Amino acid sequence: MKKQFSFILLIIGLYLSSCAPTTPPMSIHWEMGENDVQPGVCELYYTITNLSDQPITNEGWTLYLNYMSLHPIYTEGDQILQTELQASYHSITPTADFEPLMPDSSRTFKLLFKGNAIRQTSRPEGFFLVKNKHGKEFGKPISIPCTYAPFTRPEQMKRGIVTWEKTPYAEGSYVFDYVENILGNRTASPTGRLFEATGRADGAMGDRAIERLGDEAKEVQPLLPQPKQMTYADGVCEVAKAKIISRTDANMVKEGYTMIISPDTIRIEASDEAGVFYAKQTLKQWGDTIPCGRVTDYPDLQHRGIMLDVVRNYYPADSIYRIMDIMAYHKLNVLHLHLSDDEAWRLEIPGLPQLTDIGSKRGYTTDESECLLPMYCGGWDPNATTTANGYITREKYIELLRHAGERHIRVIPEIDMPGHMRAAKKAMGNMLTDSAFDARVYKSAQNYTDNVIDVTKPYAVEFVDHVVTELVKMHEEAGYPLEQFNIGGDEVPKGALTREEHQAFIDAVLAILERYNLQPMGWEEITHFCKPETKAVCYSWLNSNTKPLEMAEAGYPVVLANANRLYFDFAYCNHHEEKGLNWGGYTDEYRSFDWEPLIHPNVIGMNAQLWGEVIRSFAQVEWQIYPKIYGLAERAWNNRSSLTLSEYNHLVYEEFLPQLAASGRNFHIQQPGIRQVATENEQLQLDKSHVLIEMNKVMEGGEIWYCLDDGDWMVYNTTTAIPAKTQIVKAKVRYLGKESNTTWLWLKNNHEVNGQAVEKNTGATF
Repeated sequence: MKKQFSFILLIIGLYLSSCAPTTPPMSIHWEMGENDVQPGVCELYYTITNLSDQPITNEGWTLYLNYMSLHPIYTEGDQILQTELQASYHSITPTADFEPLMPDSSRTFKLLFKGNAIRQTSRPEGFFLVKNKHGKEFGKPISIPCTYAPFTRPEQMKRGIVTWEKTPYAEGSYVFDYVENILGNRTASPTGRLFEATGRADGAMGDRAIERLGDEAKEVQPLLPQPKQMTYADGVCEVAKAKIISRTDANMVKEGYTMIISPDTIRIEASDEAGVFYAKQTLKQWGDTIPCGRVTDYPDLQHRGIMLDVVRNYYPADSIYRIMDIMAYHKLNVLHLHLSDDEAWRLEIPGLPQLTDIGSKRGYTTDESECLLPMYCGGWDPNATTTANGYITREKYIELLRHAGERHIRVIPEIDMPGHMRAAKKAMGNMLTDSAFDARVYKSAQNYTDNVIDVTKPYAVEFVDHVVTELVKMHEEAGYPLEQFNIGGDEVPKGALTREEHQAFIDAVLAILERYNLQPMGWEEITHFCKPETKAVCYSWLNSNTKPLEMAEAGYPVVLANANRLYFDFAYCNHHEEKGLNWGGYTDEYRSFDWEPLIHPNVIGMNAQLWGEVIRSFAQVEWQIYPKIYGLAERAWNNRSSLTLSEYNHLVYEEFLPQLAASGRNFHIQQPGIRQVATENEQLQLDKSHVLIEMNKVMEGGEIWYCLDDGDWMVYNTTTAIPAKTQIVKAKVRYLGKESNTTWLWLKNNHEVNGQAVEKNTGATF
């Protein structure tokens, strides 16, 4: 009995020891060096610390990690070699020059990369180590901790010389001017364009006029979008006590409504149930007590949407409900779900279990037979609860459709094809490719060399048919039949397909959609293969003012999806603490509002995109969307909004962000501006011991906190004299429980500030 008990204890001990976390043999510290040490080249530093009791030599290990937008350069004599394996997936191996690293010792390695490291998204992520011997890897991977040095030096904030970047770095004086324009404290240029010289915002603002009703200017109501027209009557209505009567009239503008508000009754006349719903959203936004009068309202665009990419990084369907609730509140009516791409497949398809068994997981793999390569930040474990892993079950998708339908939101699924199909290709094995096709040489925009399916295989069309059929069934079961299907169609790399192959495949896919009476949709590249008579809806996403007009004139239904206005995954501004991409510019809450979209009978909609490369949590999803969503809501409903920029800003920061804060949602707030001003104080001019600074912010509430160099943080109240020896002034806003990014101002050196010379203090320039 004792022997049996001892044996059981031994087994338990072995099991527990196998489950115990492995102590990492090393740690990594990353630091940004400087951009443009050579034209178009930046320097970065890794510090490796040996945490083990054995020397780390140039044999027996490989580090894996993820990098975005930077491409390593190997130079002779480097002790470590970083290799770009596939897109964002990299490895680090020791070279023959690697000198043994003793226990408890550290060594710093400088590496060069093509590109510029300008913000947080430039950092490497997801380090793990795999042991190897005789050229073969073995054993369970080990997660390696990595710490990051903050950007603190002027040369780290410097933007590259060899770059498309035209927007200045968001230092104090730049932000100060930007805030002044938002608040309306300075006159815009004659064309009404803000920051025309820098390209910060290129939307015309000058032609807007406040609509007048009789002799009185229309009052801006706490509503987004604003109603088309409102006339006032005497008295107010307490909504909770009022009787609400509604009826529909098919002769009215689709989704439009009229409300007649009296002290005790609210009469809603709408085109359809969606119109009644939107009238009630207006009441909900308005609050408990509203003015009596008459509201006439309708949307300018029938497609008012947001695309969520759950592929690159995943967040569960339940979290999407939170976004849909805000969408409905602001009268957005399309949820476009990007469900497949190179990095994952995120929807369960009956009959094709491998799509999610393999394609919904990322981790360490040598052949991708059980999971895909660990792109972005997921690490090595395909079973870990991270944004790398997960998918929407059939049942959950149907629930999501019902939640959307109850809020008059159409769900449009996107299965991108024939490019951006690496996940499906790997999950389905040789059914979507073969060795001869894989021998074709190409590279996608995201640096994949194997992300296009072999469209000449009969199964390629059968595969699409199966997926479309199952999606049609899901929508029917949910009670909201599928009407449109997005085939993507973008960024098929040159050399992957012949034009004839590509055209034949698209023709076959269009025949499938026609069989189910589905309107095709896709990114603007589909115009190369879908003729106008197909009525394929084209998303115009490139930063071009002519392309959407060309497509509309040709007869295509067009959805405006301009990257430099509506890509919500872009960073808010050119600042080192901001998260997000910037290949097409920057998008903040003003970019989505501050433009005059193309008006044309064939422009049917506007769509914002939240691509998932930079997403690391659902909190960040909300942070990227809010408050950008408000400009989308106003512009999609009112192409020619009567709101001024300052009125819009007031609504965002004083009306709607407080509501988000009260409901526990995450959001971004604008950082403050700082500028150095010349002083008229004779004593200060005489001894030159001090300079004056002033700060501003876009919100009426909240506080600006600032510090001088690395001193204590203080509350800013008014223009302040600070010691002239100060090198750096930093400031941030605290508002609604949030804290903005930190604005930096290097005091000027023999520059003119507001037309007057100031004393030289530091050499920092940008």
